[in-house]
This record gives sequence, structure tokens and C-alpha cells, in this order.
Amino acid sequence: MTRTKSRGNGQGTAYKRGKTWEAQVIIGYRPSPDPSKQPIPIKRRKSGFPTKAAAIAACAGLRTASERPDRVTMEQLYSDWEKAYRGRVGASTMKCYESAFKHYARLHEIFVDVITARDLQECMDECPAGKRTHQLMKVVARLLWAYAEDAGMVDRDVTANLYTGKGESKQREPITEAELEVIRAAIPAEPYAAYVYAMCFLGFRPGEFLKLKKTDLHAEDGLWYLIGGSKTDAGRNRRVPVPLQIMDIVRDQLRIPGEYLFPRQDGKPMSAEYFNKYVFKRLMARLGIAEGKVPYATRHTYSDKLKNAHGDDKAKAAVMGHTDYNFTKARYQSTDLNDLKAIADSIV
Repeated sequence: MTRTKSRGNGQGTAYKRGKTWEAQVIIGYRPSPDPSKQPIPIKRRKSGFPTKAAAIAACAGLRTASERPDRVTMEQLYSDWEKAYRGRVGASTMKCYESAFKHYARLHEIFVDVITARDLQECMDECPAGKRTHQLMKVVARLLWAYAEDAGMVDRDVTANLYTGKGESKQREPITEAELEVIRAAIPAEPYAAYVYAMCFLGFRPGEFLKLKKTDLHAEDGLWYLIGGSKTDAGRNRRVPVPLQIMDIVRDQLRIPGEYLFPRQDGKPMSAEYFNKYVFKRLMARLGIAEGKVPYATRHTYSDKLKNAHGDDKAKAAVMGHTDYNFTKARYQSTDLNDLKAIADSIV
């Protein structure tokens, strides 16, 4: 049974936790999410003391630590972490992290050293989005607390046991072969239909595809390939063969003024957000293709095609920018041209 020792005048409390004691002080209060309920106490804890007396003696130090001028809120922590971390992953991944962080909004102004696992879990439980968003919330929390621990902002990581729920992550549906034929038939009458068709034969993520420049196209020993990709170390600057099915599309794009291979009709570079909202969704609607498809579906279509193509499995992983085969980036980038040719010649 847990035994406690309460002390007056906010001096702190000692709790028995198994064989050791924990010191705890209340350093303030924050409003409850339910306005009809009492404010929630903000507590600071430190555990692992061998005796009750040692834990009680530590309470004064906990209160002093809570008054440090260098304490940071969760929002300040995210800002510091984002500056240090953003170069490690692609822009699209950082946007996913940013969106996930917004679901912790009610904790943004709270000092991180008093935020508990329960606080984080409640935000996750209240989030109406699906399991994928909950998973991203957990990832962001773990990254933030690891950074805070290294920087001495917190004494312990409270994110290890966050629960993302029982729901299943939904797999994005690929564009089917029948839908792909509809898209092909719409070229050149439908603006940008060629873009979507080409994406299904290249496998780049939408943001990677739209960043391709004409200088990224290369020809070597009879093989045309593009060098692009940005999300992970394995995905950066990977070589992707250009299949025969889209060679005419690529040649036509080379004739368009400007440095980008797949720009907007006005020649300006196109963002993934613009493409999704003003190009892809509207095109799918006009062509009568199933509602709910997203630009990333083209990558799944390519993945399905790749499974049936000839070529070494490691080369296929390299083309997709995956690390499934535990190879280094150097191994990926040295993929033999014959492997790429095999893929380009057999993909259908």
C-alpha cells in the first residue's frame, strides 16, 4: 500500500514507490479542460530516494528548481528542437510533426518539466484524428523529450508508454490500372493528366516529383534516369529509371521554358499543397475517379508495378528510397545500371 507524508504550507510531500521514495511539490495550478472543475495542480517530482526523510529534504530543492529562469514551455521546446532537427528529415515530414504538435495545444504554455505522461495521453485521447496522427503525436513527444533530457530541461522521459489506441492505420489506396488508363486517355486534353500518369511510373513522393529539375534528367548507356528524392538518407538523390511508357511525356516537358521539369502552367514551381488542392483533386473529380484518392496514391501504384518488374530486390528498394534491406546510402547510390535497365524495361 502506498504511504504518504503530507506537509503544510506547500512544503511538499513524500510518497513510497516500491522500495524507494518520491519527493513531490505543487508549484502552481492550471485551468481544467472542464471549466466546472477545480484547477489542476502542477507538480514537480523526483524519485529514487532511499528514505522518507531524504525525499522530504529534497522538496525544498525541487521548489527552487521550479523557479529557475531558464525553464521552457512546451512551445519553446518545440521551437528549439525544430531548429536543431529540421535538417535531418524532409520538409514534408517536418510538416507532419508540426501538425501532430498542434494537438498538444493546451500544453503549449506549460513548463515541460511539470508535464506528465497523463497530460500527454489526455491530449492524444482527445484528438479526434485517426491512429496515424496518434502515432505521429507519440513520435513528436518522444523526440521532444529526448532533446529536453539531453539539454537538461527535464529529469526523465515521460513518453515511453504513451498509448496510440487500438485503431488500424489506413493504407492509402493506389490508383488502379483501370483508373490509370482513364488518366492516360485524358492526355493531352486535360491539363496535368500527364503529371499524374508520370508519377505512377516514377514512384517519387509528390513533393519530390514536383521539385525535379531538367538538370536532374540523365542518360547513360542507353538508360534515361532521374536523380531526385529528399525524405530520408536512403531516399536522397536516388536514381530512378524512366520507363518507355512516359519517355514522350518527359521529352515534352523538356520543351517547356523554365528549370523545373513539372512546373505549373505559368512556369512557376508547384508546391505539393497547390498540386493536391488545385490540380489532383479537381482532375480526379473531372475524370470520375474514386473520391478519396490522394497524390501519394501514385507512389503505391508504382510500388505495385515494381513488385512485378524484373530486377534485383535491393535495386527496387533503392529506387523507392527505402531502407528495408539494411543497406547504406552508398550501396543504394551505386546501384548497377543493369538493374535499373531491367526495371525500366519490364515495368508495365
